[in-house]
Amino acid sequence: MKVTLISPYPDITSFGIRTISSYLKQHHFETQLIFLPDPFGDNFVVYEKRYDENIMNELTNICSKSDLIGITLMTNFFDCAIQVTKSLKKRLNSPIIWGGIHPTVRPEECLNYADMVCVGDGEIAMLELAQRFAERKDYRDVSNIYLKKNGHIIKNPLKPIVQELDTIPPPDYELIENYVLDNNKLVKMDYESFKKVICNTIVSKAVKTGNYMTLTGRGCPHNCSYCCNDSLRKLYHGQRYLRWRSTDHVINELTAIKEKFNYINYVWLSDDAFFARNVNSIKEFCEEYKKRVNLPFHCLGSPLTVTEEKLEYLVDAGLNSIQMGIETGSRHIQEVFNRKHMNNERVMQAIQAIMKYKDKISTIGYDFIMDVPYETDADRIETLRFISNIPKPYMLGIFSLVLYPGTSLYDRVKEDNPSLDEEKDIYRKMYGKVEENYTNLLLMLCKNGKLPHVLLKILISKYVVAVLDNPYLRPIYRLVFPLARKAMHFIRGEK
Repeated sequence: MKVTLISPYPDITSFGIRTISSYLKQHHFETQLIFLPDPFGDNFVVYEKRYDENIMNELTNICSKSDLIGITLMTNFFDCAIQVTKSLKKRLNSPIIWGGIHPTVRPEECLNYADMVCVGDGEIAMLELAQRFAERKDYRDVSNIYLKKNGHIIKNPLKPIVQELDTIPPPDYELIENYVLDNNKLVKMDYESFKKVICNTIVSKAVKTGNYMTLTGRGCPHNCSYCCNDSLRKLYHGQRYLRWRSTDHVINELTAIKEKFNYINYVWLSDDAFFARNVNSIKEFCEEYKKRVNLPFHCLGSPLTVTEEKLEYLVDAGLNSIQMGIETGSRHIQEVFNRKHMNNERVMQAIQAIMKYKDKISTIGYDFIMDVPYETDADRIETLRFISNIPKPYMLGIFSLVLYPGTSLYDRVKEDNPSLDEEKDIYRKMYGKVEENYTNLLLMLCKNGKLPHVLLKILISKYVVAVLDNPYLRPIYRLVFPLARKAMHFIRGEK
C-alpha cells in the first residue's frame, strides 16, 4: 500500500503532509512526497493551468504505483490542485483525496474535483483510510472523510481534535521517494538536492544560511476574524484548540535535523503564537534548546503574549528575530478584526518590551493588513500615525487582506456584498499584492524602517493627504509602485 502526498506550496516545509507521512510510516505504510511550488508564485493568473504539460506527464509517471493520492491546499492554491487532479485522473485510476484548510471549510465544492475530502486534522483519518484500502474493506464510513455516493454527499462525523500532539511523530525528512519541482523538472531529492532547495528559500536567503521550519504546537489563543484559525476553532467548538508538543518532542526533532543536515544553521518556529506558551514552558524549552540545539532562531508573537520575562529567556537561548502581528493602528479596524483587546496601548507595551532587547535581536518585524473592505481613509491614516510612533529599528510586513472562506470576516463581507467576485478577490488574490494607492505607497516606503518619522508625519498631515490621496492620481501610483518595490529590494540587497 503506497500513499502519495502532494503539496503546491512554495515552501517545501509543508508541515501537514510531512507529519501525515511520518504517521503512516510509523504504522508501516509506504509514502512518497511530491512538492510542486506554484510556478507563478504571487503573480495573478486568470486561468487554471499552472504547470506545463511535461511536468504533468512526469508527475503521472511518479504516481503510477500509488494506491492513494493526497493533495493539500489553501484557497490560494485551488487552481493548482484542480490542474493536478484533472491531469492525474486522465491517466490513473488511483483515488484522490484533498485535505487542508480549504477542503475543510468547503468540502462540497472540492468534491467536484476530488474523489474524497479530509475535513480537519488529517493524520488519524488518513491512517484509517489507508488501512481500509490495504485490507480492501469499505472506507465510506471513515471519520473526517467526505465523499460522493450515487450523487449524494456522505459526511462522516468528525473525530475529536488530537490533544496529545506527542502521539504524532515529527515531520518526515527521510528523503525517501521525495520529489520537488526545480527548473521546470521534477527532481528526486537526496542530501545535495535538498540542500539546494532548502538553502534557496526566501527565509534561508534572508538569514543567509540553511533554515529549518517547524511547529511546536497547533492552534492559536486568539480569535481574529480574518484568520483560518477562526474557521477551525468553529469546527472544533467546545474542544481545547490550542495545544503544544512537549519540549522533548520538539528538541528531539531539532537535534535529529541538525545532525542529519549539517547545513541547517537556523530554526524558524512557525507557530501562530509561540509566545502564548506560559513562562514555565518557555523557560523549560529555552534551557533544553540552548543545551542541545544552540542555533539562532525566529518566532512569532502577539501583542497580548509578548512579555519582557519571556523575551529574556528566549533571547538568552538564541532568539535573534521576532515577528509580531499588529495588523492595524485603527481602533475601528481592530474591532472589525476582533482584536479590540489588542489596542494601540497594549501593542506599544509589547513593542517596548521587544525594544529592550534590540541590541540582541537582529530583526524586529511588525505585520500590517491593508485593503480591508470596511476601512476608511481615516483608518489608514490612523495606522500610519501609529507607525510614525514605533521606535526603530523595525521591518514591516505589508499584506493585502484575503477573505478566506469560513472566517467570520468573510461571512460578514459576503452578507454585505452578495455579489463578491470570489474567483478574483479570494481564490486568485495574493496577499502580497496590495492596492496601489497613496497610503499603501507610504506603507511600502516604511517597510525597511528607514523613512524618517518626521517626514512620515508630514506626509500624513491633513493638507498633504487632501492633495495626494486623490483617486485621479491612481494611474501615477500604479507606475510608482513597481519602482518602490525595486528600491526596497535594492536596499535589502536582494536581486
